[in-house]
Order: sequence, then structure tokens, then C-alpha cells
Amino acid sequence: MSLTSQSNRGGKQQRPVLNVAMVGHAFMGRAHGNAYRQANRFFDLPMQVVPSVVVGRDQKRASAAAEKLGFASATTDFDAVLADPDIHVVDVATPNDSHFPLAMQALQAKKHVLCEKPLAMTFAQTKEMAKLARKQKVRVGLWHNYRRAPATTLAANMIARGDVGDVLQVRCVYLQDWLADPKAGWSWRNSKKLAGSGAHGDLNAHLIDLVRAMTGLEFDAVCGLAKTFYKQRPVGRGKTAKVDVDDAFCFLAKFKGGAIGTFESTRVAPGRKNFNCIEISGTKGSIRWNLERMNELEVFSMKDPRDAQGWRTVMCMDDVHPYAPNWWPDGHIVGYEHTFVHHVADFVTALAGEQPFAPNFDDGVAVQAVLEAAQQSAKAGAWVKVPR
Repeated sequence: MSLTSQSNRGGKQQRPVLNVAMVGHAFMGRAHGNAYRQANRFFDLPMQVVPSVVVGRDQKRASAAAEKLGFASATTDFDAVLADPDIHVVDVATPNDSHFPLAMQALQAKKHVLCEKPLAMTFAQTKEMAKLARKQKVRVGLWHNYRRAPATTLAANMIARGDVGDVLQVRCVYLQDWLADPKAGWSWRNSKKLAGSGAHGDLNAHLIDLVRAMTGLEFDAVCGLAKTFYKQRPVGRGKTAKVDVDDAFCFLAKFKGGAIGTFESTRVAPGRKNFNCIEISGTKGSIRWNLERMNELEVFSMKDPRDAQGWRTVMCMDDVHPYAPNWWPDGHIVGYEHTFVHHVADFVTALAGEQPFAPNFDDGVAVQAVLEAAQQSAKAGAWVKVPR
């Protein structure tokens, strides 16, 4: 697959162009679309990212989305997009049940692929996707954007250099409340056929990936508990639809090497909007991060004098912190949308330099292995080993 180059009026070659086709244009489509528009404006990248085409099921809605999100065109013909040699990256930003078929088609066409999480509906599907990506020798990435908050990246760097010592325990919660009201309407996220699971795949997937990225730990075995509190949701006109996924999912984890962890996800926690919080305890100290205060990293060090020990807060917005120098002066915060920009910038840099990029589909396989083992455990009421 060749990359198109732009030329200026004097004939001087500019950066290669990386044309992106995005499938889907709802919530995640808006986040991704903004990232494609902003990446070159704030990062010195070796390629010019071009939002080229939005692919949707309805031409009118896809065209409206393309205009709003800054894409050059819109279509309902995915096959034509895959046949176009000038499309270099396919971004799958659709509901969970379509990740596997869309990504597999794009891989068969030898396109680079970025895919929303969770990677697929089953462990078997994720392995097939990762295998095909390797066979086709294309670059792939998974949109676990929370890896790229400055504070989580700093936490990973601190843990890697030994600031907290050996990791002993992780405590993770991801709490939301948008389904706390039993009258909240049914959506595809309440359907096992369309989503695969509920809070588990939606929220625990983020926790699992973040723990792996921040600590380097790998899961050995899990013990899960799932609960659906409201088994019907309204769909309008006095009718209801069945909810066959979890409202809340908790699991214990044993990691290779001896560390342990607790994980809790729920979408029925009143007052919690997007409370994604991870605390990591080691032999020398602890680190805690909370998405709702995403630019802050709380740190405790046992190296401090005993009479001066205590939690301190690091504002991760100075020019020594990851990603921060690309934005505003020291202390000027970034937000949720910037993590997607960082993801695009890192992917383009890796693509141009043939460097490793993570999370890739192998990371998606690892996350799905944990998700599926925990589901099996919840059903069996016993510990389940996480497959390799």
C-alpha cells in the first residue's frame, strides 16, 4: 500500500498523506473525527492525516456526519472504500457486534486498522483478527485511549523505573450511573447479541488494559460475579425490551508473579458519571489515578521521612510530562478528547517509523481473554484460569 504525497506550488514534496476512512459516526465517531483533525495541528507528525470518508448505513446521516466532523465525503459502500488504493487506514467506530466482520474485511484488503474496544465479541474472534493482521503485515491499533492520558503514561513510566517497587496489589473501579434509573431506555448496549456483555466489556475492558499498560502485569486467574438488576428497559409506546447483559460485574484477579487485584464495573451507581479509578500498591509506595481528575496523579512514597509521609498530588501538565508540551503552557489542563489525539499521533509516528504500537490486536486478545474467563467464572461460581 503506497501513501500519497502532496506537492506545493514550487513542486517541493511535502509529508505523505494518510487518508482515513471511518466506519460509524456516533459518540466514538465524534471523538475519533476530532482527533484526526487535531493531530497535525499540535504534533509534528511525519504524515499528514486526512479525514477522507465517513462510512454509514444511511447516506443522508453519513453525509451530515462527514460535514460536521470534517471528512471530505460520505458513503454507504464499504466495499468501494476498501477497493480504493488511496484509503490507507480504516477506523472501526461501530457497535461491538460489527467490529469483527468490518475489521476482517479491512485486513483482507490490506488496510491499516484502528478498532474500538472491546476488540470483538469472543476470544476466538480476537485471535483470528490478530493472526490476520500479522499475516497481512499491516499496522493495527485498539482505541484504549485512557492509556494516553498524561497522568496514566507518567504512572506507567514511574512504575517501570521502580518508584513504587514491586507491585503487590491493584484496586480498580469504573462506576457510571446512566442506567441507575430503571426507566432509562433500552439501547444496543443492553443486548448480549449486539454488545457481548454490559458493564463488563464496556468498562472492565478499560481497567484490564490500563492495569496491563501501567504495571506490565499479566493475568493468571479470575473469579467473577455478574448481576443484572433491571431485566427490562423501556423502548417507547409502553413497550419494554429484554436486558440480557450485566448491569454490574466484579471480579478478583491473580496475576502471574503473585500480585492480586480487585475489579468492579457498574452502570447503576447513582452520582458516578465516569469514575474510572485505579490504585496500585507496591513495596515502596502507591499510585492512584482517577479519570474524573484525569490530569492529577496521586503518589505515596515510603522513601519520604516518616514524619513527612503522605499522599501528594502531581499535576501532570508541565513540559516534563508526557504529551503536555504539545498543548498549552505549564498548568493548562487537557481533557478527555485529547487522549484520542495522542492515540492518533502515536499511531502515525509508529506507522511512519515502523515502530511498535500499543495497544494492538494482541493486546485486544489479552483483554478479551480476561473478560471471557471472568464471564465463565461468574457462570460457574469458581476460579477460572485466563488462557494465554
